[in-house]
Amino acid sequence: MAFLGAFLAVLILGAIIYGKIWWDGPGMNWKFTRWYFGLFFVGALITGICVHFAV
Repeated sequence: MAFLGAFLAVLILGAIIYGKIWWDGPGMNWKFTRWYFGLFFVGALITGICVHFAV
């Protein structure tokens, strides 16, 4: 269960940061969005795995 909590926390953090970037300026396109969420997804997976084995 800790894996899921850590995974979702990182994804929510990524969505909040994305919303802030989107609100501030017009530099958002599909390529940026794919890379951004791809990197956050990988980061969330790594964080979730680390938390799973640490608990």
